Amino acid sequence: MLLAADFDTQIFNDGRLNYCEIKSKSVRALTSLYCTGILGSYGYKVTICESHYIAGGAAHSFERDGFKFDSGPSFYSGISNFPSVNPLGQVLDALDEPVPCVTYDRWICYLPEGTFVCVADAYKYRTELGKLGGPGAEGEWRKMEDAMAPLSDAAAALPAAALRFDALIPLTIWKFLPSLLKSGPAAALLQSPFTTLIKQAGVTNKFVLNMLDLECFVLSGVPANGTITAEMAFMYGERNRPESTIDYPIGGAEAVVGALVRGVEKNGGELKLKSHVEQ
Repeated sequence: MLLAADFDTQIFNDGRLNYCEIKSKSVRALTSLYCTGILGSYGYKVTICESHYIAGGAAHSFERDGFKFDSGPSFYSGISNFPSVNPLGQVLDALDEPVPCVTYDRWICYLPEGTFVCVADAYKYRTELGKLGGPGAEGEWRKMEDAMAPLSDAAAALPAAALRFDALIPLTIWKFLPSLLKSGPAAALLQSPFTTLIKQAGVTNKFVLNMLDLECFVLSGVPANGTITAEMAFMYGERNRPESTIDYPIGGAEAVVGALVRGVEKNGGELKLKSHVEQ
């Protein structure tokens, strides 16, 4: 089975070879590591062809003057404790590749408008937005909270491993349907770009819009128009739980990518870097 990271996702069968191309412009290169690791654990022989010179694509670490920095996603939650509703945590658990983490309850953003302290607490987070976002910012954030509440329940109720895109999907999601139905029609938005929900909620405040783009980027490596609502719904629910903590993998994004690569290679999978696939 061949997986190629570049731009989009397709599944092919040409009569001789079954293969799946997983193509991505940025952090989605991680998707190919998820898939190959899980497929390898089921006995498939897998090869991943990565266009980038480093595993993980945009999701990696680099060093300058003795300091290490993350590129791409840098917000993690739900990867230090198991069982977890975080899809990344579920994959790491399935591959038996735990990543040691430190936990904390806040992080600091140095923004043009001032210093923003992001706290894993809904009330404190909303209050901080009101301080820097100007008139209406806190009210518009409440609109987002109201729109996200049913979706966060739906995102937590349906494990990523239950999703599939063929006629057999009822076999994997039927037992989760009661929880999904509680979310009503809103659950249909989970696979939509997050900007769809933002527009439906009526958010127009520039500061709030910029913060939503920032949150999407640190979570997925792309802004709101490239992040699916399910990712943000999960993060919203996870961050606002009373017992919530934020995880930081010791070693940064490099440690997460390294664990996924080990999950691929220990079952006989192969990772080829600087191996762009045209067709």
